Parts: sequence; structure tokens; C-alpha cells
Amino acid sequence: MITRIKKWALLLISVAVFIPIASQADVVVIGNKSIRIDSITTKQAKKLWLGKLKKLGGIKITVVDQTPSNPAFEIFYTSIVKKTPSQLKTYWAKVSFTGKAFPPKQLKDDAAIIKWVASNPGALGYVDSTAVNDTVKPLLTAK
Repeated sequence: MITRIKKWALLLISVAVFIPIASQADVVVIGNKSIRIDSITTKQAKKLWLGKLKKLGGIKITVVDQTPSNPAFEIFYTSIVKKTPSQLKTYWAKVSFTGKAFPPKQLKDDAAIIKWVASNPGALGYVDSTAVNDTVKPLLTAK
């Protein structure tokens, strides 16, 4: 009886540990097809989304954001930008006050971001990897 309970406990612990890992999808930074680069680095993505970098390959870049309620937002900012939502709010409050940069425009979901990026030369966004299609160019994957 005790062995049976131990087996069930081990199974439940295994499931509890691995389900959150499996459910976190990759996030892909996408670009308009007019951009003359095939990839960007994590450092470049971080600088772009923090308003510290404005051009890539000689082209003016405009980035767009997910809403904070979208799971891709947290994955992107935690793995690429290395900021929590509260750190991000503090950062943008300071930077916006000085007028040096302003936070990216937020769109409601992956479909809206893909449509906007595909329609705007020099545009970058990020979406769940399962949403990427051939109207945009994948540039970087974040896990």
C-alpha cells in the first residue's frame, strides 16, 4: 500500500513539474519582409524594445508590443529584455519623462501583430512561434 502511494506521489510530482515547462511556447521576433537582415541578436532585440536602437541594416525600425496579459509578453521580456513587468513600467516612466524614447505601441494579439508587421516596412514584433506565417520574416526565437 505504501509503495503504491509513493508511486502516485511521484507521478503527481512529475506531472506538476513538467506541465508548465511543456506549456511555455517559444516566442519569435518577426520582421517585415522588406528588412534586409535574416536574424537579430538578443542584444539588438533588447535595445530595440527599450528604445535604445532605432535602425538595423540602415533601415529605421519600429517595434510593436503584445499586451501584458498575453503570455508572449512575459516570455519575451523575461528571456530577451531581462525585465519584469514592474521593472519595465519603472523604466518607461523614467525614459518617457525625459523624452528620449516612448514605449512601443501594444496590439491585442498575435494576428494583429503579424498583420501590422507585414503591412509596415521596417516593422518588428514578437508572437507565439505557432502563429508565425509566410507574410513575415522570423528573426530570433526566445524560449
